[in-house]
Amino acid sequence: MILLINPKTSKSSEVQRLYFREPNLGLLYLTAILDQHNIPIDILDLEQFLDLSELELKHLIEEKSNSYKIFGITSLTNTFHLALDIAKIIKEQDEDNIIVMGGPHVTFMYREILENDIKNQKLIDFICIGEAENSFLQLVNLLIGLTPNNVSLENIENELSSIPGIAFNDLKGNLIVTQAAVETNLELLPLPARYKLSHEYYYYTIANVIVNRGCPNQCSFCSRQKLFKKTKIRSTTSILSEIRDIISLQTYNYINFYDNININNEFFRDFCNIFIKNKLEIPWGCEIRVDVISEEDARLLKKAGCRLIATGVESASIEVLQKNFKYQDPDLVKNGLINLKKFNIPIQAYFVLGLPGETEATFKQTLEYIEQLPLEKGDKIDYFIATPYPGSQLWDKRKNFEIKIIENDFSRFDCNHIIFETPDLNLIKLEKLYSLAKKIELDF
Repeated sequence: MILLINPKTSKSSEVQRLYFREPNLGLLYLTAILDQHNIPIDILDLEQFLDLSELELKHLIEEKSNSYKIFGITSLTNTFHLALDIAKIIKEQDEDNIIVMGGPHVTFMYREILENDIKNQKLIDFICIGEAENSFLQLVNLLIGLTPNNVSLENIENELSSIPGIAFNDLKGNLIVTQAAVETNLELLPLPARYKLSHEYYYYTIANVIVNRGCPNQCSFCSRQKLFKKTKIRSTTSILSEIRDIISLQTYNYINFYDNININNEFFRDFCNIFIKNKLEIPWGCEIRVDVISEEDARLLKKAGCRLIATGVESASIEVLQKNFKYQDPDLVKNGLINLKKFNIPIQAYFVLGLPGETEATFKQTLEYIEQLPLEKGDKIDYFIATPYPGSQLWDKRKNFEIKIIENDFSRFDCNHIIFETPDLNLIKLEKLYSLAKKIELDF
């Protein structure tokens, strides 16, 4: 009865099949929760259909639309247009099909999205705001009663208004936004429903596992702290159960852990000891703050089987970092990388060009800093363009940061296109610097 859809965002030519990652875990958690409540639910992950053309994907969605009445579609900012395309196909099959949107973009832009939708295509019936594990279950339970009995939405508007964490246009065209979503208790979540992912065209070999939600940091370019009001860390018992579940599926050969496994030092040590004490041999990588990584920490990571560390360095300029609330010392970052390289742990280092405060001089400073880092063959540098995602401080406080947004096409909000200028860097200068940054990235 219910189908959750993940848009296809990768072109066939871009997919590295050996490193192809699962869809976002939000869909897998929602599927597991509804399955746990005996509600018929499936996942259509369009990323799995690697080699299908756009027309073939359209036919696939049309075919699937005939078997379901309630559809949940997730998206990021730069994939929201794809989510709308999918919703249009589904509504063209049957205008009574119910579309529920979720994900970070609609969480922060629900008002503008619904106001625009009612004036135009009327594709979106509901939006789940923020953590949707509780709200989506309540919404589905209410909507299930509509389809077989042909009950009008008008008869359940009062009940809809009582579900926390949703937004919708009522039958009179008024925007209804309910109270804030109920916070999700990570310990009560079932394991993500990886068993629901299709093996018809492609099965995943890399699993994504979250160890926390939220972030204590306040980086200007990130929306996590607004998406999740509190920083919540899962128990190692829960994480161990998920690792064992992944191994039991016998298709996975690597795990990526998100986000920042060393927010808490005690958790960091306990996390590494999961692998050591239980003799888990599946390779894994993680995101981490390296400015606090000691030699002892690096030794523990190596002993635990860590195969890759990804870390956000962003800039070598203290002034740029502080202006964007990224409080880390580049010298300590370098020291942490030195400790990791003592144990030959591969590094993926992220840098950002064009943040407020960035100048041609700070960019040069960062390039010189990169040359001093203890990176070697097998390590990687990724240089991104600063992007003001809705929900981030760059978006919400863009006047305070004195940025001028020059690109309003959300499909280009992907960290690879120049979205804004600053008083120090105009479009022409940014294009020149980004070209140099990508050359450094490719030549590394």
